[in-house]
Amino acid sequence: MKWKLLGVMVAMIAFPTGLKAQDDPFLGIWELKTEAQTQLIVTVPAPGGGFTDLRIRIDKDNKASSESHPVAFDGKPYQTTGGDARLISYKRIDANTIERTVNRDGTITMDTVQISKDGNTLTLKQATGERSYKKLFNVRELGR
Repeated sequence: MKWKLLGVMVAMIAFPTGLKAQDDPFLGIWELKTEAQTQLIVTVPAPGGGFTDLRIRIDKDNKASSESHPVAFDGKPYQTTGGDARLISYKRIDANTIERTVNRDGTITMDTVQISKDGNTLTLKQATGERSYKKLFNVRELGR
């Protein structure tokens, strides 16, 4: 039931931005489950293009934190807000691949975010390892 409510909220945000934005394979709700925590990424279209990642982490003791990442493909770094504030710039490599440049207090790292060909898996590749998220909800299904 709570996923339906979250889906309706995503629909309300996504619908006014038009159908073209809804074709982006990154849009949706993604989940990573580990023994220690659950992470969700809610990706919705942003006004003016790009999208916004809302990142939610729930630890096994039910403590939660969240972050907001503005995703624009103009090469400029944007400040994230929330638990791990940093500057991130984004470059679109192809329809299913994004390269991120992250600046945490002057330490620069690069990583890649990629959507599988079937659209059901988001993989974050960082120098420290890889994390794969499963798609729970597809924004493209809304408004059609």
